[in-house]
Amino acid sequence: MRISLARALFIGPTLMLLDEPTNHLDMEAVVWLEEYLKNFNRILLLVSHSQDFLNNVCTNIVFMKDQQLTNFGGNYDTYMQTRRELEEEQTKRYMFEQEQIAHMKEYIARFGHGSAKLARQAQSKEKTLQKMIDAGLTKPVQKDTTLAFKFIDPPRIPPPVLMFQDVAFRYNNELPYLYENVSFGVDMDSRVALVGPNGAGKTTLLKLMMGKLQPSEGMVRPHVHLKISQYAQHTCEELPMDVDSLTYMLNEYPDFKGGLPSMRSWLGRYGITGALQIQNIGHMSDGQRSRLVFAWMALQNPHILFFDEPTNHLDMESIDSLAEAINNFQGGMVLVSHDMRLIDQVANQIWEVKDLAVTVFPGDISSYKVELKRRMDML
Repeated sequence: MRISLARALFIGPTLMLLDEPTNHLDMEAVVWLEEYLKNFNRILLLVSHSQDFLNNVCTNIVFMKDQQLTNFGGNYDTYMQTRRELEEEQTKRYMFEQEQIAHMKEYIARFGHGSAKLARQAQSKEKTLQKMIDAGLTKPVQKDTTLAFKFIDPPRIPPPVLMFQDVAFRYNNELPYLYENVSFGVDMDSRVALVGPNGAGKTTLLKLMMGKLQPSEGMVRPHVHLKISQYAQHTCEELPMDVDSLTYMLNEYPDFKGGLPSMRSWLGRYGITGALQIQNIGHMSDGQRSRLVFAWMALQNPHILFFDEPTNHLDMESIDSLAEAINNFQGGMVLVSHDMRLIDQVANQIWEVKDLAVTVFPGDISSYKVELKRRMDML
């Protein structure tokens, strides 16, 4: 991704088109790109699910819905505020018109066949009503589709749930260590975001937590009853592409309470509804596959959720639904993500993986972003 971006930036284009440019970048690269594009003095058109990135880069937002494009001045927060105000005004107009229509219809029905005077007044109101209809009535506001992700709460197990004791790791004796003398604990109250540059070992650390890798030195000690579930960067690619999502889930969970009807409802919570449920997974979009993985993860009934870049293929509404589900979950969570808004919503600790160590950053993700800028300015 960095090579692709370098090529696009190097030629100095008059018009630059970027489609999800922050995907697969580490946070340092995202911050650098954000600072660069803020000062880009030509035409930039981008698609992004990162609200923080849009807020700091864009001066206009184009909203696409119902085959129409609507332009809003300002960044993403300004767009949301302006859109809310416009929708409130639209709702007021709609309610006023509907009250007028109901009143006129009632009058016409009541007096249309009365005395000559009342009949004339009824006919007048009927003409007024028809003029309103011909001129075009205000449509009701169509709210954005909302999803209701849910991760089932697990039974409690006492701490320590997952312990690292003086852990060191390298992939073989020929390579340098990724980290040394790492000690920490994760329990069912943990809400941890792992940050650091690409190649520092964030994904490797998740694999050590899950037992997919063994430490070169030291010990990783999970609770004997610990159950985990993971969203990995390539999980969506590992789904069976020649079956539909409903069949896949029923095969994975043959004893799901309520059988087929309940599984349909469960998938519906994740935006997989109707014909999409019986469409081959290979024909689904990346975002739909991601939501299918979340639906699968939830039924694992894990004590700790692990997420490695879960937002790469999600829209903002899905990201918000994911954040709400994580916040309502009564287990632990460890997250690797470059999406600062998601981290801000769900994490209460920032752990930085860097220079052979895993250290707790003394602040929130906004403070960490400031620190990254300070480090870049020193280079």
